Amino acid sequence: MATSQTQTSQIALIRKMLSELPAASDYAPVAEAIGRSTELGEMEIANSLSGLVSMPQSTMVFANPVSHTAKVDCNGTNIELKIRSFSIRGLVGESEIVAGNITPSHLIFVGLFGRLPQRTSLIDEESLFQSLIDKKFYQIIHAKQNGISGIKPISLHVAEFMKVFSQVGPEIAIQHITTLHKAAYSEKWRQPRGFDDRRHNGYFLIRKIHVHMMNVAVGAMSTYMRYLLKDSPSLTKQDLADETCNFIEQHKGEGKTAFETCYSLLLGRKANDVETKILERMGIIQTHHGSAASNMVARYMSTLHAVTVSDFFSAAQMILDGKRHFGAIHDMTAFIKELEKIPVTDQVRIIKEKVMTGGLPTFGHPEISAAGRGNQIQQDPRAAIYLSPFFEAIDQKDLRLSGRQLERLKIVQRIYQIAFIEGIKKPDQEGLPPLRLTPNTDFGAWCVQEGLGIDDPDRTLLTYIFRGFGWIMDAREQLQQKIIRPVVAPHPNIIPKADNNSTVPDQVVNVHKRLAENDAFSPSE
Repeated sequence: MATSQTQTSQIALIRKMLSELPAASDYAPVAEAIGRSTELGEMEIANSLSGLVSMPQSTMVFANPVSHTAKVDCNGTNIELKIRSFSIRGLVGESEIVAGNITPSHLIFVGLFGRLPQRTSLIDEESLFQSLIDKKFYQIIHAKQNGISGIKPISLHVAEFMKVFSQVGPEIAIQHITTLHKAAYSEKWRQPRGFDDRRHNGYFLIRKIHVHMMNVAVGAMSTYMRYLLKDSPSLTKQDLADETCNFIEQHKGEGKTAFETCYSLLLGRKANDVETKILERMGIIQTHHGSAASNMVARYMSTLHAVTVSDFFSAAQMILDGKRHFGAIHDMTAFIKELEKIPVTDQVRIIKEKVMTGGLPTFGHPEISAAGRGNQIQQDPRAAIYLSPFFEAIDQKDLRLSGRQLERLKIVQRIYQIAFIEGIKKPDQEGLPPLRLTPNTDFGAWCVQEGLGIDDPDRTLLTYIFRGFGWIMDAREQLQQKIIRPVVAPHPNIIPKADNNSTVPDQVVNVHKRLAENDAFSPSE
């Protein structure tokens, strides 16, 4: 009887937790400015501001202000880096992630619910939430889907697709399966519930996690299937599906989380502890970026009430792959392939041309001052955060790079030196300081995934896995206030307070020093 009562209490707590919405922002700078200008009799100002009164208060999800400064040497010139920070709801910051104190489920929980997960005698919220994510992911092994060839396991539909289009990226496999799923509604003359503010908060959240993790599983399976086909092109569709599902089942049997299984699928082999640490840190840091275009689209799709939940993720993911966004990783791959074929002197000339024309992949940033001619420049720290454990693994000889990987990474290192350390001067601007560009998050993501041997088409999947939860955070906030554009200033309460923690700036400086030397990607002596 006591056990039954305990289970009933746990279920009630779970339902309450999943239905809980984060606190809405009460910060309304436009309304406050109208009120103040009216008090002062500045009616022209008040009337001008009234055109903006429909803008929402603020976002309570994400903030990334400049929180640190650090000085680095660039060819004898001292450059002061204004380093951006990262904070989810003012409760989880970059330094905690870098220190290894935060799990993916902990960070995602904070973003979705606006508070830290609790652990009591009745419920461990973080473990419970991770279990929900895992359950939705592992369902892919048994789930079936209607398709052109009939009702079959989703894994077999993915295998059929990959047998025909073996070189496409995981995002296309995801779009293919979601299209089949959406088509099934039309065939049955059913109207999907999609996005609707009247849906029960808890069940709606579960549905969004369900759709996202099914998409993640499809994308991750497609990457693994490409590795299998590369080794054995004659594999049948059924064998391809079976081998992939068996690989996933092995991880499930070992108690691996959905995220850990994805790392292995992404690598095409079982990820070891070092690889897991590197990929997990990179993934967690990419969970949310409030000013990113993909998050903006996610908010807009929420407000417009997307017809299906899968539309919400598909639209945001397509923007994620835009050329001025994470598609820059694919652009860097194409650029490196171009440079590999030509002499070093021509490489330098082309790199400089890219800097001057604003077309250098993975450098600069549309939202921050990551380019300039002065002695101050803003720095996205994420590239350094990704590269730090990667360099550590190389020095510890836990990672060994092939000759081709070293050659490609040497080219990328030279790009860094030209774009940032040396800078660029036009012939008619010799008297001016050189133009410098700092790398963005994609630079570090490309380098790490090249070094781990992740296939070229798959290098935005890790971002998709984690960024999808950022989109859900935005969608939940939309249930309370229609923000639409995440670039609206965050609530002051979630902006990280300045502290003396030097973890992140130290990593930025150390990675810079390493890239300034020769053979940065070889073990240090």
